[in-house]
Amino acid sequence: MKPIRIFRHEDWINPGRLAEYLDARKVPWEIVRIDQGEKVPLSIGDVSGLAFLGGTMSANDDYDWLADEIELIRIAADEGVPMLGHCLGSQLIAKALGGTVEPMPQKEIGWHEVRKVDNPVSRDWLGAVPDSFDIFIWHHDAFTLPPGAAPLYSSAHCPMQAFAFGNTVAIVAHAEVTAAMMEEWLATFGYDIEPVSESVQPIEQIRQNLGERCATMHRLFTDRLYDAWLARVRAYSRRSVTA
Repeated sequence: MKPIRIFRHEDWINPGRLAEYLDARKVPWEIVRIDQGEKVPLSIGDVSGLAFLGGTMSANDDYDWLADEIELIRIAADEGVPMLGHCLGSQLIAKALGGTVEPMPQKEIGWHEVRKVDNPVSRDWLGAVPDSFDIFIWHHDAFTLPPGAAPLYSSAHCPMQAFAFGNTVAIVAHAEVTAAMMEEWLATFGYDIEPVSESVQPIEQIRQNLGERCATMHRLFTDRLYDAWLARVRAYSRRSVTA
């Protein structure tokens, strides 16, 4: 299988559980370090899938690499390459496919309950996931659905949390975060948690039972979403070999 190409936008927002998941299944992957000035490869013939991580910038910012990633997403979508987006990555996919990305009235940070949307696409992608579950979210912007995409689940503070389009899935949450990553995030960017509000939890609440909460999120949601995505990656990889 050709590797999955992962795009990292800041050196402290790493693949986390995604890397653990792929390594456990012996799926090859490589990383493009945008934070170190590496260029966005616009080729797709040498990959089985693309994954886009988060970042503190907006999908609407004026960076050359953002424009390049959006162009790559459009190229990949036209060819049916499976894509996976977390946080900023989800917003880039939404924008590239015809949605919009705008600031929310109030940011959403912390462990929040989300509820699955009942539609055929959600049942296909999240059939094994509970109807409601807690997930870690940290974002200021929200996307609208691209034409033809289907919503997967929603939260009380941001109804548009995730969508699927063909074999691509995009989630604004950080389902990939591990407890060690979270501690680094809080040390690096914890000031963003102020002011605390109904949608922004204090650091003490975020840290409560952190290891257990991350493990539960991975078991109930993250790995099951990755299972559904990896099945599509494998199917695409088989098609590309025989084409």
